[in-house]
Amino acid sequence: MLKRLAAFVISALCVWLFIIVFGQTFASAQLHEVGDFAANSLLIDDAKHLKLLVGHYSRVGFNHPGPALLYALAAGEIVFFDLTHAVASPFSGQILAVALLSGFWIAAIGTLLIRMQQATRGATAAAVVTTAIFVGVTAYLNFQAFAGPWFPHLYYFAFAAFTVSVAALIMGRADGLLLLAVSLGFLLNGHASFLGMTAVMLACALIANTWISVGSGSNETRVLSRHFLAGNVRTIAVALAIVVLFLIPLAIQTILHFPGPLAEFAAFSRAHPANRLVDAARFAGLFWSNGLFGILLGAAACAVLVTNDPARDNESRVAPERALSLALASATVAFVFYAVFGVDDLSLTYVGIFYYVVPALALTLLVKRFLDNVTVATLPVAVIVCVIVAAFTAVRIHQPPENVSQYDDPRIPAAYSTIRNLEAGGGVAVFDLDGSADWERLWPIVVGIEAYAKRQGSVPFCIAQHWQLVFTRAARCTPDEMRGAHRRFLVSAVPKEGMAGAVNVAGLYFYPREFAQ
Repeated sequence: MLKRLAAFVISALCVWLFIIVFGQTFASAQLHEVGDFAANSLLIDDAKHLKLLVGHYSRVGFNHPGPALLYALAAGEIVFFDLTHAVASPFSGQILAVALLSGFWIAAIGTLLIRMQQATRGATAAAVVTTAIFVGVTAYLNFQAFAGPWFPHLYYFAFAAFTVSVAALIMGRADGLLLLAVSLGFLLNGHASFLGMTAVMLACALIANTWISVGSGSNETRVLSRHFLAGNVRTIAVALAIVVLFLIPLAIQTILHFPGPLAEFAAFSRAHPANRLVDAARFAGLFWSNGLFGILLGAAACAVLVTNDPARDNESRVAPERALSLALASATVAFVFYAVFGVDDLSLTYVGIFYYVVPALALTLLVKRFLDNVTVATLPVAVIVCVIVAAFTAVRIHQPPENVSQYDDPRIPAAYSTIRNLEAGGGVAVFDLDGSADWERLWPIVVGIEAYAKRQGSVPFCIAQHWQLVFTRAARCTPDEMRGAHRRFLVSAVPKEGMAGAVNVAGLYFYPREFAQ
């Protein structure tokens, strides 16, 4: 047991170090994040003081179910910036936490694959090859998942771990239940859509498991049988306890603000019409036809057909592949369900980035089957595959992230100092945000200044008009703040005709409007 745990920890740390060495973690840069990342930092500061009960903000006006990922980022900020000073800025500490979390998921997936293939000769080498191929495909499809702190990327490896755990459940294995519970907890905390999708996947998994078990005449692997439940009662109890632990913040929020977040999620779902099934299926298809990927997938499928060796198709080889294929099918059913009922705008493909896991694992299975047909998975083969994948992945993750422009705005500290001087009479300045022009430039900078100010221990402004959840509820002006403020400003990203006396701060215009009454 200790040896397995040590092997897992060492594997996770090795992946983490690989991402740090070859990825873009900006450890030595003085970063002042803006936009989505600054909005997350506002919540992360609460998490550092163990006060956070909600997830990150949603563009449709509610917080997502839980704070698990935000607490993980907060831990990175505390360990790598506050305590060890291993990085030059708090945001870089968050990035290192993402890399460590990715290392954890990848090592956990590899460990579970070893167990799923343990009846196969060379199970460890085979699992290492499978995991390495998946990492390489991921580097091609979604390289930002390795160290990207944007939440659509953060779901990717957690969803991959959950999908592989579902495959283990389909096989009737209990040794994947703990990983299933942990990945499920992070997903349920991460995005409201996973409340429905994971339920669909688990239902499909139980149906598939029952179908396979009844067909084989084995009661030991039927999850819904008394034999399985009685033989794994402790593992099942621990897994359920883990899931319940992740749901505690959601339960507290429901009690404090009844009917709570679930009612908000349901209201959003009812507020927009369901998408047509054909449109939802087309949306899912976008993630299978990503440029060269479609060609690679087709080539791998053809290679398997050409080289297939039925003599090697024993049950210990076929069972994990069949279970993974069924898990991918269940994930696709769940994703289409989400696209029909949970997506209000199918042009926003970023809401489905996590689904790249399914085509990535599909290509992984095809490439692995091709390798199995031409060679036996041995240690030398595993080493060769790992070296090739490592070289390719290193090149991919060394690219700058697509949203790197939100990682740093060097004007933020000076903007904070200027705003502090706007309210000369004490208290806080009241801001009315101009939502009529260039809002996409206005809010990222304002929230960036707010996040920086919160780290300094004092936010010198509150928001009266055009407040949005991105600024957190704490930034909304209270009646007392409105009465106590001496100055009120219209904040705009563009010059306003007929208005004078503007102060230019970080490219924004602050127009004095009135003295508070």
